[in-house]
Amino acid sequence: MFELLLIRHGQTEWNAIRRVMGRQPIPLNNEGKAQARLLAKSLKEVPFTAIYTSPVMRALQTSQIIMKGRDSVPLYEEPGFAEIDYGDWINKDFKDIPELAGFFENPSNVPIPNGEQLPEVIERARSAIERIKEKHNNERVLAVSHADVIKVILIHYLGLPIDETQRFRIDNCSVSALHFGSIKEPRLICVNTVGDIKRYCHL
Repeated sequence: MFELLLIRHGQTEWNAIRRVMGRQPIPLNNEGKAQARLLAKSLKEVPFTAIYTSPVMRALQTSQIIMKGRDSVPLYEEPGFAEIDYGDWINKDFKDIPELAGFFENPSNVPIPNGEQLPEVIERARSAIERIKEKHNNERVLAVSHADVIKVILIHYLGLPIDETQRFRIDNCSVSALHFGSIKEPRLICVNTVGDIKRYCHL
């Protein structure tokens, strides 16, 4: 069996004003740091073997806050969990991207100009998870990533079409959990959860 807790990074100022960050080194704001500390508290009684984090600053900072007091738990940077390359949309406010509504509704019909396409994101994230799963059999692992990356991971493992990506809401410092090893795997344990994480863990 294997359990994967997918965690979105804490809030940044660009999240708050709805501006596309891509992989730029935008740090957590004070609210984001507080969210990460609260998440760390919620995870206090949840044992896990390792943290695999997107190498993007906001995810790495979130992981480091979670790691405090867990010196024996290794932290690995995993490019497969990095933010989507949003190409020409980076640095723009959401309201200034006319294609964005269509992308949210039917991403298969709206390519990101000069950026990464969702099938590419799914493949790199899937490949990372399969490698991690093989390495950490019968263990629980944390993966700290980004909202849209977590969404495409969920639709892939639940067998949903790529145009269903926005069926999920993934808030800052929320947890979504997949359990591998059930009769029908993976089993979705929770989505966009904050608070008492321990009750959703089954290993």
